[in-house]
Amino acid sequence: MSTIKKATTGTEPTSGMYYEVLGSPTDYPHPILFIHGGGGTGAYWRVTQEGTAGWADQLADRGYEAWVTDWAGSGRSSHRDVELLDYSDVVEGYIHLLRDVIRRPVVIVPHSMGGGIAWRLVERVPELVAGVVGIAAAYPANIQRSGTIVSDDGVNVEAVFADTGLTFHVDRTKAYVYSRDYIEKQAGMDGPLIVEGSLERMLRFPDAMAPRLLLQRIGVLEGMPIVQNPAGFAGKKVRLIAGDHDMAHTREIEDRTVELLRSWGADAELVWLADEGLDGHSHFLMVERKAAEALAVVERQITLMR
Repeated sequence: MSTIKKATTGTEPTSGMYYEVLGSPTDYPHPILFIHGGGGTGAYWRVTQEGTAGWADQLADRGYEAWVTDWAGSGRSSHRDVELLDYSDVVEGYIHLLRDVIRRPVVIVPHSMGGGIAWRLVERVPELVAGVVGIAAAYPANIQRSGTIVSDDGVNVEAVFADTGLTFHVDRTKAYVYSRDYIEKQAGMDGPLIVEGSLERMLRFPDAMAPRLLLQRIGVLEGMPIVQNPAGFAGKKVRLIAGDHDMAHTREIEDRTVELLRSWGADAELVWLADEGLDGHSHFLMVERKAAEALAVVERQITLMR
């Protein structure tokens, strides 16, 4: 069984983005770049809700080189102005990480809102992206539906996310912390594979993100990454992996994303975990029970991207 490892750490100097490097490559040619989702950190790739080694550590044990990151301005990364930070800032940090630090083609494994970052990286630096294995990954904003603003006084925004019907309450001046409604309903933390007590731990010790990022994701503020030049997607291998207990990543939504990526020439497919015999996975499938079984599915897709 894998153990949680010590990592080599660093900071990308232009954005202040924190990163960890685990393992060393054997016969697999590409580093694996893990990108967390909104309101998270790279810790989601390091340890499960049961306290066992996470996906990055397990893959490092199997001969992969794993890069675990915290978005610029999030988690352990350097401080950024929470009122100003948005998707474009985060994307630029990853472009510098790829061009100036890693300097080799990577397989990107993005989670949730990290998907929006990954698509822009394919567009901007296609030569440094060997493929993408998305984990409940957000679609490019080319197919985003606008959210509905219920109220907005210039500071506090109440808005409905079109994909799920969930209402979000956002203070533009403060880091955003997910509500119980989000964690239970949209993220599926009431699901059958959730480790006992993990919901309450997430509520008691929450991660946070810049409010503009969330408003961009739910479609009430412009700026969620849109692909303007899809040339870099031609022939690019993309696999989208999702579970059946995730409101924001239904099969219909994932199929729509695959269709868009294929229209740009990508070799894109949906890997629906329930079809692999893994029922009940939620939005945070990398940390819940049967995370190891889900990783086996992910690793099979990674091996296709040599």
